[in-house]
Amino acid sequence: MSKSISAEDTFQVDIPLAETEQQIRRLAEKVWRASRDNARGAKTVVLKLKTKEFNSLTRSVTPSVPPSSCDELTTIALALRERVELGPKQLFRLVGVGLSNFQLDAESPLFESGDATTNAELSGTTI
Repeated sequence: MSKSISAEDTFQVDIPLAETEQQIRRLAEKVWRASRDNARGAKTVVLKLKTKEFNSLTRSVTPSVPPSSCDELTTIALALRERVELGPKQLFRLVGVGLSNFQLDAESPLFESGDATTNAELSGTTI
């Protein structure tokens, strides 16, 4: 059982924070695709950055409602980027996006069939 799903990219050339939007969007899509088959809902969104000096920093948030679409995940990850206060001249060599704090969610795609027998069997109960 995974504790988190994440994706990250190391850049060939260090870039300013303002130029990370495209990478964050692409990584959020990758993470969302990887998490769609997961029967558990992720409650926490994480943004990871590494400066050109190899200092790592993360920003995370656990929204009251977990992201329900790739667009929501992307929006949250980009909002986390706005919480980085290292100045416009700071350059970054890595960016990552992740989902963590998974839990079983009765509204996840696994349970959308409405088939009581299937739901009971999946929870380990035999009808």
